[in-house]
Amino acid sequence: MARKGKVARFAEAEAAERPVRLRRYHYLFLIVCEDEKTEPCYFNRFKPGIPEETLFLKPVGTGRDPKGVVNKAIEERDKLAIEAKKEVDCVWVVFDKDNADENTTKIQNFEDAFSIAEKEKFKVALSNEVFELWLLLHFSDVDKEKPLPRSDVYELLKAEFQKIEKYSDYEYDHGTIDKRTIEAVFDGGNQEMAIKRAEDLEHHFQNTNPIEANPSTLVHLLVKEIISWIDYFAYTS
Repeated sequence: MARKGKVARFAEAEAAERPVRLRRYHYLFLIVCEDEKTEPCYFNRFKPGIPEETLFLKPVGTGRDPKGVVNKAIEERDKLAIEAKKEVDCVWVVFDKDNADENTTKIQNFEDAFSIAEKEKFKVALSNEVFELWLLLHFSDVDKEKPLPRSDVYELLKAEFQKIEKYSDYEYDHGTIDKRTIEAVFDGGNQEMAIKRAEDLEHHFQNTNPIEANPSTLVHLLVKEIISWIDYFAYTS
């Protein structure tokens, strides 16, 4: 598991980014996200724990729908490969169900996202309904037996943040989410329990169409892969 001491230095590390010499990196790991703020900010928290010039972790926010995220991932993969002068080793796409079931066009786009990702050999970290479910699982269980609307996820997450003394005045606003939201998750949440809770949800919905699997998230699979590479390079460096 990732050590809290490593991620706690995020603010300082972000302020002094390492010079990027892509060809020296052993492994290129691209994460292309639906959200432009929350998700990239979350995945950037893992960078301080990565030994220098081993794993190149690049989160990219898009502000697009699921199909748009996957198409953007193709662009970003190809661009990174050109910059590094070698193939990108791993690509994850991170997107939400949101209102993908609202009409036939959105349903088709959602299904297309999975088809294109499979064709391109991208790994998918879907959350139903929203990525913030993964953040909430750092603090509490959720009821597997009834759908959890995104508005409820936001309210539950806000309540959990306000239980932390340092964030007792925190007002969660999804429209203006900032780094403090992610800091609260790493400061007060439990990553190991989040993974366990997400695994329980994954097992519960294993035979359910992803668009109907509410509440669920596969972000834990991506997090576990990041952690395993960090641990590997920390051991071999």
